[in-house]
Formats: sequence, C-alpha cells, structure tokens
Amino acid sequence: MRNPLVRNRRIASPPGYAERECRLVSYAMPGLRHCFVLCHEPTDPAHPAIDYSVMDFFMGEAHALSRGITGNPHSFVVIHSGGLVRKRPNLHMHVFVIRRRWQKAWLYLLLAGIHSVSALRRALLRPLRRARTGPAAIGDRADAR
Repeated sequence: MRNPLVRNRRIASPPGYAERECRLVSYAMPGLRHCFVLCHEPTDPAHPAIDYSVMDFFMGEAHALSRGITGNPHSFVVIHSGGLVRKRPNLHMHVFVIRRRWQKAWLYLLLAGIHSVSALRRALLRPLRRARTGPAAIGDRADAR
C-alpha cells in the first residue's frame, strides 16, 4: 500500500550509485519538498546487511544533497533503522533536507502519524490474519479441494 502523502516519487542511479548497487529515491511530502531514500540493494544474498563503506557513502551523499539544495551541507535529518525494526533487509537511509526548524518538527509529526496509523492497522488486522491461517481455516481449505 502506497503512502498518500508521498508525491513526485522518482528512482535514479546517479554517478557512484550503480557500482555500489545503490539507488536514490526522491520524493516530496506536504511541507517537505526534498525527501530521499538512499537504498543499497546487493544482488548477492550473502552480502552483509550493513556495509559500512556504503553507509559512509550515504552520509557523504546526504551532505552533498543538502549542500546542493540549501547551500549548507548540514541542513538535513537522517533516519536509519536497525535491522530488527525495518521492513527491508537491505541498508537504506532516509534523508530529509530541511531549511527551517519548523520543518524538522513537521517531519517528526508526519512520521509519528504515518507510523502510528501503520502500527494500529497491523494490530487490528493481526487477529484477522490468525483466524484465516489457524487450524480450522487450514482444514477448511483442504475440504474445499
């Protein structure tokens, strides 16, 4: 399910990305015009989940994106989630380039809303999923054949 707040989503592989098996996703959200996800998507399944050379590359890119947009290499917020709390196993880093302090507060409000709705949705749907995959539901599927 796509987030209705995300607009103008684009995927690119600027110089330096392809050789590291990375992609740059850019998008906008209300009040935040410059949002990015820097994704590392190695083709080798044995590749470690966190590659520190890629993480260093991503931090350099966050500074470069900020410098290119605001003229200040330090005008951004980075969010990197650890392996146990992220949806995808690969390394990805969210970069939000902000010009004003209120945008930082707005970013946190948006993220709190998005993640609260997602958590509530999952909590409400969990009993329904269990009911469908429980022993009675499996027997019903076998009877339907």
